[in-house]
Amino acid sequence: MLRRRLGPILLIALGALLAAGAVGWLTFSQLLANPGTVTVPDSVAGVPLARNTVGVEAVAEVTRLHGKEFPLTSGAMAIYGNGAVTLWVSGAPAAPMAAEMVRSMADKIAEGRSPFTQLGVRQINGRVIYELAGMDQRHFYFQSGSLVIWLTADQAIAEKALEEAAAFYP
Repeated sequence: MLRRRLGPILLIALGALLAAGAVGWLTFSQLLANPGTVTVPDSVAGVPLARNTVGVEAVAEVTRLHGKEFPLTSGAMAIYGNGAVTLWVSGAPAAPMAAEMVRSMADKIAEGRSPFTQLGVRQINGRVIYELAGMDQRHFYFQSGSLVIWLTADQAIAEKALEEAAAFYP
């Protein structure tokens, strides 16, 4: 008698799992097709926000810069002053995916075929910050939850800009 009841219960459970998977996939697809916005600071290292691009446009800019698409659910690109500071923020569907994106960037840059020179890796509040030099500025990138942050700043204000960005994106 237990076997007779177990079959229908298993079929119902399988159907529920398939339905949940379909809803999850649809939600994920919608997030990728319509990336949301990410908040950026009004100023960084005393330099005011001059231009801000968010959502679909920001994700398109990240795609253009890298020459490939990433599964991004949100994005922002902010320019401060006349380019003294630039901030790119990309949202991944989940923190492990953001961590993988950061690891992938570190691996690609380590190959030595980028315009950046590695300056080192440091920890700020238990978080790994990668530091680079290139194009007459300093560059930092790190993960904040499901976000990947890339910060570019003029040499004179780079440390202050990093301190503020790391505080804004804990």
